[in-house]
Amino acid sequence: MSPGEGPAPRLRMSLVALVSVALFASLFARLYDLQVVGSHTYSVQAEANRVRTVQLPAPRGRILDRTGKVMVDNRVAIVVGIDRSTLDELPKSRQDAVIDRVAVELTAAGKPISPDQIRLRLVDVRYSRYAPVPLASDVPEAVKIFFDERAAQFPGVVVERTALRTYPFGPLAGQLLGYVGKINETELAAEKGQKAKPYALNDEIGKTGVEEAYEKYLRGTPGLRRIEVDARGNPVRIISERPPRAGDDIVLSLNANLQALAEQKVAQGLLDARNRVNKDGSRNAAPIGAAVVLDPNNGQVLAMASYPGYDPKLFADGVTPAEQAYLNNPANHFPQNNWAMQGQWAAGSTFKLFVGYAALMAGVMGPDTVFADRGGYQIPGCTGAKCFRSNAGGNAYGNVTISRALTVSSDAYFYNVGAQFWLQQDRFGGPEGMQKYLRTFGLGAKTKIALPGEQAGRVPTPNWKLDYGARTHSDDKWRTGDNVNMAVGQGDDLVTPLQLANGYATFANGGTRWVPYVAIRAQAYATKKVTKTFVPKVAGKVNLPPQVRQPLLDGLAGVPRSGTAAGAFAGFPLDQFPVAGKTGTAQVQGKADTAVFTAFGPLPAPRYEVAVFLQESGFGATAAAPVARALFEGLSGISPLAPVGPDGKPRAPGVAALTGTGGGGYD
Repeated sequence: MSPGEGPAPRLRMSLVALVSVALFASLFARLYDLQVVGSHTYSVQAEANRVRTVQLPAPRGRILDRTGKVMVDNRVAIVVGIDRSTLDELPKSRQDAVIDRVAVELTAAGKPISPDQIRLRLVDVRYSRYAPVPLASDVPEAVKIFFDERAAQFPGVVVERTALRTYPFGPLAGQLLGYVGKINETELAAEKGQKAKPYALNDEIGKTGVEEAYEKYLRGTPGLRRIEVDARGNPVRIISERPPRAGDDIVLSLNANLQALAEQKVAQGLLDARNRVNKDGSRNAAPIGAAVVLDPNNGQVLAMASYPGYDPKLFADGVTPAEQAYLNNPANHFPQNNWAMQGQWAAGSTFKLFVGYAALMAGVMGPDTVFADRGGYQIPGCTGAKCFRSNAGGNAYGNVTISRALTVSSDAYFYNVGAQFWLQQDRFGGPEGMQKYLRTFGLGAKTKIALPGEQAGRVPTPNWKLDYGARTHSDDKWRTGDNVNMAVGQGDDLVTPLQLANGYATFANGGTRWVPYVAIRAQAYATKKVTKTFVPKVAGKVNLPPQVRQPLLDGLAGVPRSGTAAGAFAGFPLDQFPVAGKTGTAQVQGKADTAVFTAFGPLPAPRYEVAVFLQESGFGATAAAPVARALFEGLSGISPLAPVGPDGKPRAPGVAALTGTGGGGYD
């Protein structure tokens, strides 16, 4: 064997060949994986790298009243924006010149904006890179013409038409309808799982009222535009486009004409209260008022007035800092608040219906039990000046039953009821014997109406006072006087106008407590096809045996005929349209009384329940009852409901009155 020959070189050559084969095999395997096995995945990724998808905003659904009147609509508005990709292709000096010139033209057109503000928007991550950055909305048509005719001078400037919310009846029902605004990061995170109608930053979303409560129906389905981009991410061409689809219309239970009347009469009632001179020469502040009209047979809200009001158009056009400051200034009494469901006041003597029910059900009093009203009540076991509670005006009503006590509003009768519930709690249900009956009417809890922001009111208890006293370092002991105060709707009890109306509606219909609701259905804009029907929901039942309900009803029916509201209802045809109700005057330390009145009719099968609150306006019979009477005149047809005008106020009378029972009519 010659030198150099042997097994070692051959072995080395074999190893090199083996490694080479392995390397080529691995390379071919990877090529197979890329080109065959993973071809679909990588083609999708490649497609994603060169294609961008942009959402196209969809018009929101409209909001209509029960008769078909459009209360919230969309109108076409002109929006000026800048396409960043086009602007970025220009030299820096040219970009600055375009931005400066656009700022000058928009400011001159009444849409003030500075060059620095434009530059901040152009780098704002909230705006999609593949859609124009909006600079000014709702600009005049002349501005569009100006930019269109000078397109070469303004490269990148885009002028488009879009939809903005409009309100055919101005501020009518502003708090109830609500408004829309740009979605914030918190709202966007909450809607992240939304697939059918996905949101993007800078989209519009309902912020309050019906706009917020029924957002899922009102919001349209966004369109999609697929854009091809180059390696630098700049748009090249539009590949495809799916047009947006409008949201569903929401049909409300409200009657716009009745709503206008309610708002007008609440404002007038407050104005009258401010102009009325009290016995001591003072005048009432009368800053806030509210009225609610319900259908007691199903819980539909027919009207919900709140004063002061605001025009939601402010938000459609873009609220200014000055306007925002006005709306949030406590001195202006928060016009955005829906005081009909957010305002909380003592109920005054309207509470006596619920306390009377408790007295009869617990056996504290019987339907025919006679109580000697001598003008006031001495709290048993109590000494001192505050232990004697007088009737309003010191009037003595003599021997009264529960029916008569309601009609004339005998405080002494109900003071006694409250005292006996506490002093004989072993017989009448314990320390909360009275409260448990009050709660059955929904007092002290939200009605669960779909609208956001509702307050719960309060039914005070010994435990509540104990906790409150500990938190405020005040008296925490519940005494007989606390029960006495609560029995006439004074002290620490609180109700909202909606809550009070719903409690009386429960009594009016015989014991079914409905969840109040404002939307009847959702329907497609073009076809009117119903996509969702909102049905009445029962929140609870109140046991109202005839021997309990009838004496209470008799007492309430006497209020407008011969009782505390007889003056307010003088001349009203109670024989043709019988009404039962109750006045209330809630005392507030250091302020004028809050006037309250609530009633239902026509008897014996009520179709309407009305509740009115006028803060710091005086006696319920003087201030609130006339407002309710005016509403019943419209509801009954005595003074036919006038059509609402574009300012949200009733026009000249002459339109047919509301009709229908139960869930129908009100046209």
